Amino acid sequence: MELVSFILGLIGIWFGAHLAVDQALIIADRLKISKLFVGLTVLSIGTSLPEIFTHIIASLNELKGIATSNIAIGTNIGSNIFQITFIIGILGLMSVIKSSKSIQKRDGLVMLSSIVIVYLFGQNGIISRLEGAILLGLYLIYLAYLYKTEKELKHKYIPLTNRMNMSHHIGLLLSGIFVLSLSANIVVSGALKFSESLGIEQSFFGLLIIGVATGLPEFTTALMGIMKKAKEISLGVLIGSNITNPMMGIGIGAIIVDNPISKTIINFDIPFWFVSSAVLLLLFQRDHKLNKNGAILMLVTYLGYLIYKVNSVMI
Repeated sequence: MELVSFILGLIGIWFGAHLAVDQALIIADRLKISKLFVGLTVLSIGTSLPEIFTHIIASLNELKGIATSNIAIGTNIGSNIFQITFIIGILGLMSVIKSSKSIQKRDGLVMLSSIVIVYLFGQNGIISRLEGAILLGLYLIYLAYLYKTEKELKHKYIPLTNRMNMSHHIGLLLSGIFVLSLSANIVVSGALKFSESLGIEQSFFGLLIIGVATGLPEFTTALMGIMKKAKEISLGVLIGSNITNPMMGIGIGAIIVDNPISKTIINFDIPFWFVSSAVLLLLFQRDHKLNKNGAILMLVTYLGYLIYKVNSVMI
């Protein structure tokens, strides 16, 4: 029954995120926001809701004296690694993924910087409330900058009918968030029980099990972007999520309570995440496209990571 509840929780996370993202996209379309901006903000936040809510629930458990923060941080980082290697690799084999100059010169650098900040904050084994507030504050500054530089938002008339009569979509958006919250609670509780019963480190479940599951909304959204010939959404949502997860997800979680972070995550997983992200940006450097060889490289990178993590648990 615990396994069934855990699986249902993962399904609930996917369903809730999908519902919230769909409605957020409709609302953004009504407000005449560009596709790249939607990918970097609305969709990246929407698809990051599983990681964010998992972190919130885990931090609330920490307040109760139940150690679960490593599940949340592991989920956050595991999802990011899964997205930036496996998902981008699969998409790259399916279609030519293009990168804009703004992603190369702005968003990619913000992504790498956010990884470095989390790494530095975690050196003492704890991401404090103050550090969480700094992460969230920096993310809000980034969003404000994106909004300010979004050309399509400037001097654009938005019909009154597009701004009104959105209560239905807002209601569905809130429903999706509610399902996410409930499902995240089930998944965190289940992962904690499995971790204790099997004697396996909490971060392992977060990195390789919940992290992959919570990365599915990004994969679905990016795939939909390719199918609908809106490829700027695909890369935007993956890069945006890799900014949102560490800065907003970990930030909010740490604001609730100081978050302990394991040495394994600090010494291996975060550096691996940084190197993988840097390699991906370099692959786009020449002609702003990810070719098939680059896509295969990212897939092999994740496969190597997966093998290493499983072997480290088996030993």
